[in-house]
Amino acid sequence: MNHIDEIRKEIQLYFNPDNVIENSQEMLFSPNKKYRVETKSFRQDKPDSNWEATKIDIYQTDNSSLLFSFFVNEGTFFHSWITKSNVDYLLCAEDLCGGQTVIDLTNKKISSYTANDDGFIWTKHLLSPDESLLAVFGCGWGSEYFIIIYHFDDPMQLPLKIAYEPNWTGYDILEWIDNRKLIVKKSKEEIELLEL
Repeated sequence: MNHIDEIRKEIQLYFNPDNVIENSQEMLFSPNKKYRVETKSFRQDKPDSNWEATKIDIYQTDNSSLLFSFFVNEGTFFHSWITKSNVDYLLCAEDLCGGQTVIDLTNKKISSYTANDDGFIWTKHLLSPDESLLAVFGCGWGSEYFIIIYHFDDPMQLPLKIAYEPNWTGYDILEWIDNRKLIVKKSKEEIELLEL
């Protein structure tokens, strides 16, 4: 069951536009410069909590038209730009813990999902060379970082289906070598090959 509407309502319930976090504004551009993201973080008014939310505005760069506007329930905006079959995507999570958000920038569509279960936190995404798999680097709340590999044949159908869950924890994912191998960082210094 998708609980994304509950997450959105909770953010709006405690949102106060006067609680802007100083120096939290950021401007980000897609690698092809077609799209611009502007972010601004806010302290939420939820009692007994230091919860933050970030407003995300996505613009088309050439004419500055606003394509999407939404919030994520975190002060940090983890995201990746992906191009698959000449379609530009922005990957992130409206719900930090367990959420999946896929934005088709080319066709102006957004799909978002959460089980609302404090699940896997997406922090980085890498598309396989054949564009069929998505390696996602992240963690559970307070856990070590690890990787889950998802099928990415139909990106807008969420939740993405898991293809592999390698038994690996480490520091970072760097790049795909081919459709079955990833270069990963085991520690800050140690690099190794992860085979699926």
